[in-house]
Amino acid sequence: MILRLAFFFILFPFLGCTNSDADVEILPVLEWDGQSLVLNQDVNRNGQSLRFTEISFYISDFHVLQGNTKSNPQGISLIKNGEGRFWVVVPQSAIPDTFYFSLGVPNSLNDSTGSLAIPAWQYGDEHPLSAAQNMYWSWKPGYVFMKLEGRIDLDGDGQYMSAGETFSIHTGLNSLLRVISLPNPSAELASKYALKMDLARLLEGYDMQGDGLNVHAMSSTDADYARAEYISNRLDSAFYALEAIP
Repeated sequence: MILRLAFFFILFPFLGCTNSDADVEILPVLEWDGQSLVLNQDVNRNGQSLRFTEISFYISDFHVLQGNTKSNPQGISLIKNGEGRFWVVVPQSAIPDTFYFSLGVPNSLNDSTGSLAIPAWQYGDEHPLSAAQNMYWSWKPGYVFMKLEGRIDLDGDGQYMSAGETFSIHTGLNSLLRVISLPNPSAELASKYALKMDLARLLEGYDMQGDGLNVHAMSSTDADYARAEYISNRLDSAFYALEAIP
């Protein structure tokens, strides 16, 4: 089953653009060790088989930098189970040096402390922040920023039937929002870019056994917070390149 898209995009109304600005399309591409990642198909990690059944995450506050000039961060998208797309507004005549985005929901929208936040159940079902998207813990601590779920063959029997052979890694919390920056690979502004994300890079060095298989830290004092933080700190390595699409 090829990874399917559940994609949503909003622009906050107070961050509008002019008619001459460019809407640059970004298409996330999921990989495992440099190869295309397919949902529900086995991949090899240090001699151990695993398969993903869900890969969902929020991307927000898209913006660009040209020299010392930064565009207004704006927008939020939910990329659900793989391939998706979002748009970055590039100011008129700009050839950006760097593209920026956040992995997660901005602090202003995430939980009960946010200046623009409302409970998820008050959004319509199709809204990226709706409780219907199944990416919401509660009014406090807020949203799941990234959800990785699947199965892992711990005993090497070629099956995923033994006890404890599932994993569920959810990250969230304002403290774990991460800003990602990637250089523009082209001397010109392309109308479309592929955003490469490698899940093998994301999980490099992570212990996927025992308590590492289930991470749902809803507070910085939770026992699994350090594991959620480790995954969040790997995002810079996981999102490793932009490639212009002709």
